[in-house]
Amino acid sequence: MVKAQEKPEKAKRINRSTAANKVIADISGKTSLSELAKEADSLFTESGGKPDVRKAGYYVRRSLETLEAIGIVKLTRPTDIIVERIKTK
Repeated sequence: MVKAQEKPEKAKRINRSTAANKVIADISGKTSLSELAKEADSLFTESGGKPDVRKAGYYVRRSLETLEAIGIVKLTRPTDIIVERIKTK
């Protein structure tokens, strides 16, 4: 009898918004918007999406502005947005 071949597991497909939120959830200390956008874009492309750092930056910034409004992160805007977590998990 022939064994059924096991199919390799696919990486779970995530959208850009979810990728942005996952990267933001892992913030510890200070970082920048551009660094977070690169990480979110990398996470999105690993799950099968097409790379676009600019779109990733949009979703990261949108999430960060919401978190700033409720007091979870502090954004400093000289040239690139610097992000600092002010509440712990």
